[in-house]
Amino acid sequence: MDQLQTKVRQVDKRQAEAKMRDEILDPPMHRRILNFINAAVQPEDLMFEKVAVVGEGDIHEDGDGEAPRVQRKKLLEPEVARKIIEFRDREFPLGLRNIKEIVNTGVLDPSALNFLLHYFSRIFFGEWQVFSQPIPRRGPGSYDGIVHAAMLRTGKVLFITADETTLLWNPEDASPSTFEDPVNQPHLMPGGYSQLCGHHVFLSDGKLLSVGGGGYGHNALARWGYKFDPVAKSWSRTAGAMSESRWYPTAVALGDEPGRVLVACGHGHGQMDIYDETADTFTPLSSGDTKPFPYLYPGMHLLPNHVIFYSRTGWGGAGAGGGPYSGASDDQSSYFSSTGTHTGVWNDIAPIGPHLADRTKGMSVLLLSKHSPYVRVLVLGGADPSTNHTYEVIDVTSLSPATDWGPPLAFPDGQHRSLPSAVLLPDGNVFICGGVQQANSPCAMFHPETNSWSPMSALPSIRDYHSAALLLPSGRVMMAGWHNASIEIYSPPYLFKGPRPVISSAPALVHHGQEFVVETPPPDGKSIVKVVLVRPMAVTHQTDSEQKVLELDWAHNHDHAHPKKLRLRAPHGGHPHSIAQRGYYMMFAISDKGVPSMARWIYLH
Repeated sequence: MDQLQTKVRQVDKRQAEAKMRDEILDPPMHRRILNFINAAVQPEDLMFEKVAVVGEGDIHEDGDGEAPRVQRKKLLEPEVARKIIEFRDREFPLGLRNIKEIVNTGVLDPSALNFLLHYFSRIFFGEWQVFSQPIPRRGPGSYDGIVHAAMLRTGKVLFITADETTLLWNPEDASPSTFEDPVNQPHLMPGGYSQLCGHHVFLSDGKLLSVGGGGYGHNALARWGYKFDPVAKSWSRTAGAMSESRWYPTAVALGDEPGRVLVACGHGHGQMDIYDETADTFTPLSSGDTKPFPYLYPGMHLLPNHVIFYSRTGWGGAGAGGGPYSGASDDQSSYFSSTGTHTGVWNDIAPIGPHLADRTKGMSVLLLSKHSPYVRVLVLGGADPSTNHTYEVIDVTSLSPATDWGPPLAFPDGQHRSLPSAVLLPDGNVFICGGVQQANSPCAMFHPETNSWSPMSALPSIRDYHSAALLLPSGRVMMAGWHNASIEIYSPPYLFKGPRPVISSAPALVHHGQEFVVETPPPDGKSIVKVVLVRPMAVTHQTDSEQKVLELDWAHNHDHAHPKKLRLRAPHGGHPHSIAQRGYYMMFAISDKGVPSMARWIYLH
């Protein structure tokens, strides 16, 4: 028995030494382990996982004050934890500098080291990498990086850059040719101007409509829409102009067919226009345009029941920080119901009270589920340092004057986030990054199904004002901006949990409510538990009205026992198609381990 135990220890030691050689020099993981050990006050802090209870840090004071009991995962053995604390406090009172300081002395035994190397690995935290090519500066502007990003159906990303031009980027090409100029530039067209500080949504034909903008300040010329054709790689101007010039507006693609877009704000008050895709013109609302929107970039989302929800996020003024902002009108949650082609009415919900956090310069995300609650909105961060360490969720499945936000809850990592970025992933989780004024800033994952959080790999660069994060067809997340010419790519934990499913065949076009077949090579089909459609992002200034994840229904004749052919049903939701507007979507197949396939583009007609 003693010989067997000795052999086991020798194997553990060899494995640990190999991991030390191959992995411990990975700086992000090394920092995570050191932070875990150095933050411990007592051995118990190393023995059990720290779990954030839902409601911990709640600044809404009600309830009986009794925290729910949570089962904590066991980490290190008591004796190992005690030795580490004693050695650290005796030899390194300012904290360990390198994990080898407790490995080489035998304080941390090989099996415990193996555990830490696994527990803090990219399987649970994901991984950031810097893209090999910096973003070139070519235009009249004097800043590096990007301010806007839109995921095109061609697989390329359209940037509106900080130097006030537009640029195409191919995420799958690491050579210098990864960047490409469009055929033309809006600011060089007759009567044209920079698209910087406008807003954008996808039209039903896959073109991107950009409205307003004009550069780093209000521009009286910015009354038009400019459309970018991803295939022709060219810009064209709309036939008609908006009712006013707009700077920092918000656009929302509606569910009408062939397509309409609502445009709001962009000048410090309301005045909403409706863009008609067929006529290629804008028409102001003739009645119902009563919400003043005193600030800029209001956070708005099209809900499945055809109304437009205002999430309280927005911009009190250009520039980073600047909160808190006063004034009740932007804190009043509301939804807009259409009563005619160019008429509607705003309905206030969620009365303003002292518990309400200021979400100016926060970000909001639409969460859809096949299970109750079916439709929610997550809002997080903001410019007010007294509340920007919190998030809120509201159930908007059925709206009434009594509909209200849940209480503001603290982020488990305690971070204050102003101008954070939130990206919906194919598995339905929400990745949070940026908005923290430090290098190697904490990132987090929100799990809507359990209303829980997990820490993720730290973001190497500072990404704050004029930064944008966006989901790529690879299932990775791009982050760029904030006077920084580099692009950073985040690989979520699901990319390290096993082989990726493959979609070998799928139709290029499906109709709303249509049953269709997606083929996968064996044995992938048996491992696939769901297929989702993801509407591509078109984001700037932490404002995105596009992103949503829709889980598809299985068709009634789907054979789960022999699922080489996945029989699915496209979303419908009735007319207008507010749950899934006509247009291009990324389709992902998700395995039973939560691993997504590469996206397959599909047109929902």
